[in-house]
Amino acid sequence: MTYVPPERGDEPALDQTRQLDVAPGPGLPAVGNGVDAQSAQPVDPFAGQAATTVGYVETPVRRDRPLFQFIWEGILLLLTLNALFFAYQSRDAVFGGEATMETLDAHLMTIASLVLIASGFGLSLRLGAVNLAVPALPALVVTMSPVFVGDNPLVGLALTAGAVAVLAILFTVLTALFRLPAWIAGLATLLVVGASYPAVIELAQRMGAPDQATTWTNPGELWLFVGAVAISVAGGLIGLLPSVRDRFSAVKSAVEGTGPRNAASVFTLLGGTFLSLMLGALAGFVPVVFGSGVQPTSEWLLLGSFSVSTVATVMLSPVALIVVFLAGTSPWGRRGGVFGTSLAAVTVWALIMLWPTFEAPASNPALIEELTGVLYVGLLLLGLTVSYGLDRLGEPKEVPEPETPVFNGEMPPFDSLQGGVNDSGLFEPTLPHATGAPR
Repeated sequence: MTYVPPERGDEPALDQTRQLDVAPGPGLPAVGNGVDAQSAQPVDPFAGQAATTVGYVETPVRRDRPLFQFIWEGILLLLTLNALFFAYQSRDAVFGGEATMETLDAHLMTIASLVLIASGFGLSLRLGAVNLAVPALPALVVTMSPVFVGDNPLVGLALTAGAVAVLAILFTVLTALFRLPAWIAGLATLLVVGASYPAVIELAQRMGAPDQATTWTNPGELWLFVGAVAISVAGGLIGLLPSVRDRFSAVKSAVEGTGPRNAASVFTLLGGTFLSLMLGALAGFVPVVFGSGVQPTSEWLLLGSFSVSTVATVMLSPVALIVVFLAGTSPWGRRGGVFGTSLAAVTVWALIMLWPTFEAPASNPALIEELTGVLYVGLLLLGLTVSYGLDRLGEPKEVPEPETPVFNGEMPPFDSLQGGVNDSGLFEPTLPHATGAPR
């Protein structure tokens, strides 16, 4: 309390005592009995603050650049033209005479089937779930053509789709539900295909299936080849869409266990697996239904397809792998070819046809035939090298993170609300007394 003496004797003293506002703040107890002054409810002394929802920023999907894929397909086009030129130069040994449409029909059907097999196998790679059972289905369909084609090819096609659906469900359950690696699930599915031969034979006997399948009118092997190429190119173009690439990346993450296993990824895996297996089955269905003369014991089955016996013995043909990787398909599912699958199939076919025409030394006439495995291994290693190089070249560009700006200016002295500098009572390094006296 401050006392101010009056200037005159008849004036009372003035009381200039500052009245302090001691009203309780909002949310604080007015008295020490734990009762809130506003809500009149007991206050829990152990209650903490409300949980704050933390939001996570989703990292944008980084996609590979397809430019180098198209550059490689341009190079592959030149290689294909060269291989076809050499095949034409050796037409007497390759085609047995002039290269006419009659002599080319069998080869065009072989290439068309190889394109379908490679397209299905490449799709499984794009999903990040490589399915080794895809190249085995042509042999199953051709061997069991009385069931999968039969006297009514439409019914046979429905049975083929049903068998493919069962294999697709099995593969999806093993990869998405049991979390098994895709190659193990594919190998198990491949062995299931081999074990199914006795059951299919029994089914054919119960159905009274004919010995030979009914055929449709053949529009010409050239048109069948063009149709297979169109399917492959259309699939490659669809795979370039950003939404499709993002969905494939999500499926790959779900299969590998690095991403969420939601319903969209599982159903995409199931649908993609069904489509890839169906393409492999069509590689055997189309030659049979159009009467291309494909027999279960023909050498055609060794080109591009796997085979498995009833005692679970797998014969692995590397041709499908060679075509897929020479097309530029990434082993990690990051990228696929557009025109590359068809070009690689034609190139590999030409090399296989040209290989026996090379002259062996007189001391070892069978040398070329003995080195056929070396040719396959060399082409496979070349394809893997191409895929690795395209993966490295097509990596998305690194986006630099914004750096936090560093303050390089001079800190001003502390100014109090009253406008003074020395009235805060705080240590100020910018004031004169902050610097010690020199010693």
